[in-house]
Amino acid sequence: MKKVQVAKTIEKFIREYGLDTDVRIYFSGKCWDFDSSGNKTIIDNMKGSDYCDYGNDDTITMTFEGALNEELNMYNGYTIFDKWCKLDFDNHYFEMGHSWSGSFFPN
Repeated sequence: MKKVQVAKTIEKFIREYGLDTDVRIYFSGKCWDFDSSGNKTIIDNMKGSDYCDYGNDDTITMTFEGALNEELNMYNGYTIFDKWCKLDFDNHYFEMGHSWSGSFFPN
């Protein structure tokens, strides 16, 4: 999996649809943290499995609240969720762990 490429795809998507608040993307021992204002900070020495039960440290793990949580749980319908499912995740699929987390696994 091209983790940085997939993380950039996710970042572009969440920014495009205004879903870039209270989101964390964990991969390769680091975390891209998007705070409640959408500001991005890169934090080193972090693993997704330390923050959620179903984290996959071999790929990418995400935690999210707010707008992204609502869209991935389809509280606002399927439009954004369907667009999310069509993203190129480098031959991986996204699986929800809790309602506020998810990880990527090989197809």
